[in-house]
Amino acid sequence: MSEFKQLFSPLKIGSFTVRNRIVSTPHHPLFTDPDGLPGSREIAYWAAKAKGGIGLVESHVHPIHNSIEGSGDLFRNPDAVRKFHNAAEAIHEHGAKFVCQLWHPGTQGSAMFSAPWGPSLVSQPNSWSVPHEMTTAEVRDVIAGYARGASVLREAGVDGVEIHGAHGYLITQFLSPLSNLRDDEYGGDFERRLNFPLQITEAIRAEVGRDFTVGMRISGDEMTQDGYTSEDFVRMVPYLTANDQLDYLSVSVGIYRSKDTIIAPMYYPGGAFVYLAAMAKEVLDIPVFCIGRINDPVMAEQILENRQADMVGMTRANICDPELPNKAREGRVDEIRHCLGCNEGCWGHVEKSQPITCAFNPVIGREESWGETRRTTNPRRLVIIGGGPSGCEAARVAAGAGHQVTLFERGESLGGQTNIAARGPGRTDFAEVGRYFSVELRRLGVDVRVNTDATAEAVLGLNPDEIFIATGGRPRVPDHIEGIGRPNVVQAWDVFNGTAECGQRVVVLDDDFHIQGLNVAELLAAQGKDVEVVTREFEVGPHIEPNTRMATLRRVNELGVRLSPTTWAREIGADHIVLYHFYSLNEETRPVDTVVLACNVVSETGLGEELAERHPRVRFIGDAAGPGLLERATYTGHLAARSLEGAPTEPLLNAPMRRG
Repeated sequence: MSEFKQLFSPLKIGSFTVRNRIVSTPHHPLFTDPDGLPGSREIAYWAAKAKGGIGLVESHVHPIHNSIEGSGDLFRNPDAVRKFHNAAEAIHEHGAKFVCQLWHPGTQGSAMFSAPWGPSLVSQPNSWSVPHEMTTAEVRDVIAGYARGASVLREAGVDGVEIHGAHGYLITQFLSPLSNLRDDEYGGDFERRLNFPLQITEAIRAEVGRDFTVGMRISGDEMTQDGYTSEDFVRMVPYLTANDQLDYLSVSVGIYRSKDTIIAPMYYPGGAFVYLAAMAKEVLDIPVFCIGRINDPVMAEQILENRQADMVGMTRANICDPELPNKAREGRVDEIRHCLGCNEGCWGHVEKSQPITCAFNPVIGREESWGETRRTTNPRRLVIIGGGPSGCEAARVAAGAGHQVTLFERGESLGGQTNIAARGPGRTDFAEVGRYFSVELRRLGVDVRVNTDATAEAVLGLNPDEIFIATGGRPRVPDHIEGIGRPNVVQAWDVFNGTAECGQRVVVLDDDFHIQGLNVAELLAAQGKDVEVVTREFEVGPHIEPNTRMATLRRVNELGVRLSPTTWAREIGADHIVLYHFYSLNEETRPVDTVVLACNVVSETGLGEELAERHPRVRFIGDAAGPGLLERATYTGHLAARSLEGAPTEPLLNAPMRRG
């Protein structure tokens, strides 16, 4: 399997041939220039993928019509040809091909100043209003917009275009009986609902000819009540690909009503939706692309061997490690930094309209400004205390630059709090953090001392030039709750670790606002316990990445977990808890056997403060500098290591310590 004969075989896709079967499917990094066109930051991001050995890079969505609020018709911009040409050249320089996506959001577009366009008066989850039902003339004008976009991209030297017909956007809205209630040329029965995408393809072909690659992305199942199913999809495929109008079909899944399937979080198994591509491949002769949490080249090779698809979408896998193709081809599989499926730095940022990065790999999105880590001309002796993600990332970067690094870890393995998280239901992928860093630090020659409690004397005895404090945090105990120290009050960490037992009736006090409270509730509910999650916030888990939150809420609901937002505890007794509404202050006493605390962490700074009094160069990183998520831990660790060379840094490097 390590030879990956299928994965690294070429494939002809319409007018071009890719060097291997790995594709980064379209996703918006939010790196565009202010005009919405590719700029240097975005081009650097794409070029890094090409340099990493990928076969095909696909762009994000590009709007094709002035009816799209906030963006309009990108391809009327006189700079479009030049900027897309720059992107294509940068990608081609490293041997990859480049396809750009044509898009209209339809009803899922912005509606702040005008109603979004759609086939019928059916609102979508991402819409703020009832849509404007498109007239026949407007439908045809939008079709012309797709053709115009394809023409511009061909002129720019892009290798092909992809029509975005997936994820509940305008084409899906025409295809679906859920959203298309028309009774004209573009709706009313199965075949008429197909006319819109068919006419788009025909218009594009009339504009660009047959010697230019044209593909389509489509959801193989809407995964929602009253939407079209995989059986409907298989009926569509022969129509959509008739007369060789399409050179490939990229099979995705879901719409915004089932958004957690589109960018599947950690709960979903690897390759969860490959079966939809396999269904299309059974009836097609053109290349078929698949997606669905494929983060391992071994898995990708198996998909190709099983003839389930011809190209394997490894999008987040290549965000997390752009060098994945090269590493796989060169037999360095153990060195791959596998995507966790946490979605925090990628889709989680997009949901907040922030440029993406990767929680596991902070270089992502900063390729242009950071550049590659250079070998040092002034090696330093660095001691790092703590083997969690922040300490490990700092050790990796520093050792890679040629510094002498010693790392102390009191536990038996690297990974820190991610080892605890990995024990939660559906969260085992977090174990990859410790695995990856163990391999990398050994490869780089870091002196890793596990099962070792660092002391000031031991650290100073190594005569370090620099000391990084990555001691993490300890679970927080909230104040002002009578009885909080009782023996029936336990920490979520101890429940995950199996060192705390819970009775039948459990209340989880969630002051973390992320996934820990819900995840420990799921663990206990799966054991048959009666579980309630209480939080002071308006919602439970409001800061969880939305797709993960959608899946999490579904899972706890199926187990009967009770959710009580805007609620907190006033008193805990041996067999009861007094809860109160956080705003009205109305109280209610409930029977309880065990109270579980999921209340964030408090920075562990004691050893660091002692060392700071005795050494001039002590730096706090990760949770030791203030509690945060994995993304913040790897980011602060990486920046600290880069600063050893006087490299440009960003805020958070010397973030103040928080003690509560």
